[in-house]
Amino acid sequence: MSEPDTTHQFKARAGLVSVMALIYASGCGGPYGTEDYVAQTGPGLMILLLFVAPWLWGVPMALATAELACMRPVEGGYYRWVREIFGDFWGFQVGGWTIIASLLDNALYPVLFGKALLYWFPDLPFWQQGLAAVGFVLVLTFVNYRGIQIVGATSVFLTLFLIAPLIWIVGAGLLNARFNPIVPFRAPGVDSLEGFGAGIALVMWLYSGMSEISTAAEEIRRPERTIPLALLLVVPVIILSYTVPVLAGLTSIGGWQGWNSGQFSVIGELLGGKTLGTWAFLGSVAGYMVIFLAYMVWYSRLTWAMAEDGSLPKALTRLHPRHGTPYVTILIYAAVYSFLVWIPFERLLVLDMWVTGAYCTTILALLVRLRSRRAEAFTGFRVPGGRLGAWLVVLLPAMTWGVVLACTAREDWKAGTAALVAPALIYAVMKRLRRSQTI
Repeated sequence: MSEPDTTHQFKARAGLVSVMALIYASGCGGPYGTEDYVAQTGPGLMILLLFVAPWLWGVPMALATAELACMRPVEGGYYRWVREIFGDFWGFQVGGWTIIASLLDNALYPVLFGKALLYWFPDLPFWQQGLAAVGFVLVLTFVNYRGIQIVGATSVFLTLFLIAPLIWIVGAGLLNARFNPIVPFRAPGVDSLEGFGAGIALVMWLYSGMSEISTAAEEIRRPERTIPLALLLVVPVIILSYTVPVLAGLTSIGGWQGWNSGQFSVIGELLGGKTLGTWAFLGSVAGYMVIFLAYMVWYSRLTWAMAEDGSLPKALTRLHPRHGTPYVTILIYAAVYSFLVWIPFERLLVLDMWVTGAYCTTILALLVRLRSRRAEAFTGFRVPGGRLGAWLVVLLPAMTWGVVLACTAREDWKAGTAALVAPALIYAVMKRLRRSQTI
């Protein structure tokens, strides 16, 4: 890879523990958010998808990111990797898809926070849930505004806080096992394609986020070593964090037909009384917070990199003189999130997966391209299995994305197609404007 014409403007502040917490946050943040889909998909199918999906999506993304981050740790991460190898057009497409995904994805967590409040306030109207979501955005934007070191330390605390009640639920749930957690396999009365489509879109979303750590590489101490090691340690924990609590809840409490947002608080209360129920509720809030914090770090840095390269307005490159954060970008994101929280969760999720799959597949294709053209010896982390291993890392996620598109196209093809082609149209318009300015 060639060196980009950029200067190092960020300080390396984050160590291994902070990076692990941030990866856990962007790749998981706990199983909160899965509850609604158990009833839509069916308990057996949901359990199967939770176990199988990481090997088709999350793990390949983690392996590719680890190798690419070793070769080229740079602020902006995968956007700059693609731009250097595939050129300006594809770099802009990946950046554009990521920005669209970032707006959709990070708006999901304030929405989930507003819905989770129904555990304490069952009659809370939609508009009050929305106001709570906006407050969530504003508070966490301020934390992000202070810098990656503060975000990393906060993420460590929140991650430990949200994991603790889940361990209690898993232990109590397995000790009180009464039901077969995979029966029925599919939800009766639900269209097969619709139920499977909802489930596969959810698990693809759950196991996304493995590549985002690369976008803040210059703010990580020894990123060529820290990023692969953190991914190696955290990915197994992420898989267990999704699958085991759902399995424990189904096998001990059952009642899969009535599962909805905040179900782990209900399960906690049934297994451990009001104390565990309240802790599980607060754990869900901590999960939404830690994911939101991590994603705002990644997405704001990618947007900063695109502006630094001249693909977006230069004003977005401004760094706070004291905290060193791209504060203009962060504030713009906060404003857009405060608007998007009023859109239904399910529509945000499916559209998010359309564009996330597009930029992730392009990143994976970059790995194969570099393997085929790089002749020099490379001593850092490599995806195991040689060229076959590299191709599997590309093809498995690409096919998974194709399944999601096929299963959700019936309702979402118009919005999804618009999101996919929007960066190309914007690129063409900006290119024409630049030409007219030079004449």
